[in-house]
Amino acid sequence: MNSAVYILLVAGLIFFSGSTLAAFYWAAKTGQFRNLEDGSKSIFDGDEPVGTATDAFTDKKTDRPLRSALGRSLTQP
Repeated sequence: MNSAVYILLVAGLIFFSGSTLAAFYWAAKTGQFRNLEDGSKSIFDGDEPVGTATDAFTDKKTDRPLRSALGRSLTQP
């Protein structure tokens, strides 16, 4: 490879690293990391129990609910 390719790679690495650090600094400054527990619970409705999977796709061939990797049904708590 010639030196122009190396210069472009280093410039891209510096740009990517700088933008990553800028995004992390912005997130820390605006309080995105202050309370991670509330953010993880905000995706649930009031009727949906926290920590229980209530959504599942059915197996299109048999119209049965899919099972997890442990063999448990994803639709039954």
